[in-house]
Amino acid sequence: MISNLLISLTLALDSLLAVSTVANTSSVGIMVYDLDADTCLYAKNSCQTMRPASTQKLITGITALDELGVDYQYTTSLNYTGRIDTATVFCPDDSTYQLRRGSLQGNLYITGVMDPKLNSDDLDLLAYNIYKMGIDTITGNICGDATFMKDNKYGQGWCWDDDNPELCSLLFGRKEALLSNFAKSLSKAGIVILGDVKEQSCPSSAQSLTSISHSLLEILEKVMKNSNNTYAETLLYHLGATQGKPSTAKKGIAVEEALLKKIFASSPSDIPPHRFADGSGLSLYNYLSPEIEVAFLRYAYEQKHIYPRLREALPIAGIDGTLEKRMKNTDAEYNVHAKTGTLTGVISLAGYCFTKDLHNLAFSIICNGCLNADSARTLQDKICTILCTYNTTPN
Repeated sequence: MISNLLISLTLALDSLLAVSTVANTSSVGIMVYDLDADTCLYAKNSCQTMRPASTQKLITGITALDELGVDYQYTTSLNYTGRIDTATVFCPDDSTYQLRRGSLQGNLYITGVMDPKLNSDDLDLLAYNIYKMGIDTITGNICGDATFMKDNKYGQGWCWDDDNPELCSLLFGRKEALLSNFAKSLSKAGIVILGDVKEQSCPSSAQSLTSISHSLLEILEKVMKNSNNTYAETLLYHLGATQGKPSTAKKGIAVEEALLKKIFASSPSDIPPHRFADGSGLSLYNYLSPEIEVAFLRYAYEQKHIYPRLREALPIAGIDGTLEKRMKNTDAEYNVHAKTGTLTGVISLAGYCFTKDLHNLAFSIICNGCLNADSARTLQDKICTILCTYNTTPN
């Protein structure tokens, strides 16, 4: 039997949509699921395929947490071929021998892994670590290994006139500039380079020198809180790398498809119609439904190692990220943890919130064909406020 409380929720949402200009002039798909009661509370056009914009990042992020693991690291490594010749000289001041000079008689390789967090300080630290080893001269070449990924520089279906990031192994500051900037860091550290600076794959016989890493959780925070497209695309390629290198977007999407198939394995119906085209949601070729987004959110909730990390990374209404200025001074403030999505004609929101009696809800609201973005966001904020004031059980 349907409870009076659920009827009241349905009436409240239906009434809101009935008078909404957005709902009456564009396509709106909604699904709300009670995670504690394991039941759907509300659905409207929930199976309709729509462009998700940046809520596509939920698919990417949840798959990355599931496949790569919360302890995964983006590691940029330095290796060398040849030999290291060093010399020590006597230091009369403290009567000890100290390393003063040496050279790498061979090539130095920096292997890029599309780390978007890599910055000048990191490269300076790598160069300084080499200098501390006593190397002040490199007789061979400085080589950038760009074999991590192989694909187009831009995602499938990205608009040509947008300010899109470049997709490349030697990523540095949204461009393919890691190698040249690393060479500058070496020079700044006082290391003389006698050879050339060029791209060249690192041979398997090369020996390790040093490395620097950034965690998946650091990457995920930027993906969710700031909706950073570059960071999201690197997650997709790191997923692809689990299928073998060089990584491609197609390989990364195959991992997402495998998780989707797993999520719907026990469903009496077929896998819902969809198309995953990139990791960030920039692509106009992405299509999914609120049902799919909620299914991924439900899966994440059920994984004790995933849910806390995902919830922590999501923007919080009225507090931070892309929700910092939304839902302030409402019952949804502090409560809603959700990913936003924005493209021309697309405004989306998907994530978690608590009801008044602390039932945890997963929801997805996708608006397509809406030319007034502010009105669409206002509608979504009102829906969230209704959810946060809903009681699942009588007082």
